[in-house]
Amino acid sequence: MSELLSNVIRHVAERRCYLRIVRIGGEVTVQVFDRSRKLPVIGEAPEWDAETGRGLWMLREMATRFGCEHTCHCDGKIVWFSCDLHGDPR
Repeated sequence: MSELLSNVIRHVAERRCYLRIVRIGGEVTVQVFDRSRKLPVIGEAPEWDAETGRGLWMLREMATRFGCEHTCHCDGKIVWFSCDLHGDPR
């Protein structure tokens, strides 16, 4: 969750955002909505001593599901991840 929120602070001009955490059955989903239309770009495995570029890559690798998309009204984006609460490893 802190990775998604810190990316809003670092990369989005309008820092107001909306955090939603939803649990459905054995899965929890964390979503951050912001006003930027720019979707994050997650590359291949970054260099481990790099100053940037590791956070979302690591989150994507650890989460059960991960994604980002524009909002329905085209006024921003949602970056989200889901984790299986029952410990189902990827």
